[in-house]
Amino acid sequence: MGVVAVEITLFGDFGLKLATGQDIDLPGQKDRALLAFLALSPGTNHTRDKLANLLWCDRGDQQARDSLKHALTRVRHGLQASAASPIVADRRTVKL
Repeated sequence: MGVVAVEITLFGDFGLKLATGQDIDLPGQKDRALLAFLALSPGTNHTRDKLANLLWCDRGDQQARDSLKHALTRVRHGLQASAASPIVADRRTVKL
């Protein structure tokens, strides 16, 4: 699997684009927040529980975990244009 550069703009308006300049659409606010949080500490494993509680603290544990699962799917789908998702996840942890 090759490495594809993705540029994430976190100051001002959120932006996501490939090194080629192609914009990647990631419309969900929580999806963007998830990607931004992971991007601020690349290579660091974060537990799914931590991420779910951080972004969906107003929901029950199971609903928060389900929301995280769906957000990860949407972020991966949005990054499909890069040909290789930079997100690495297993049953317990997620990292960028």
